[in-house]
Amino acid sequence: MKSELIAIISGYLDVAPEELQDYRTLEDLHIDSLDFIEIMFEIEEKYDVPVGSDIQRHRDEIHNLGDVLRLTEELILKDRGVQPANANG
Repeated sequence: MKSELIAIISGYLDVAPEELQDYRTLEDLHIDSLDFIEIMFEIEEKYDVPVGSDIQRHRDEIHNLGDVLRLTEELILKDRGVQPANANG
């Protein structure tokens, strides 16, 4: 799923997927709040899952692209009733 999410973000930003490393910050990638919302909308469309508002609630946990990918994947899996592999509990 991570590679699919990277492909969506890569397509939106018009950059090579190789440039989208987990450690890169949203600011480093020139992703402003409007870009972020539009990317989340594209992800919601692809997966038919409302993740945007949940991601916004976790905004203080997002420091880089890796955080965005992890949280997005967790929310998609949660919506599908699947517990993420790295979830505690």
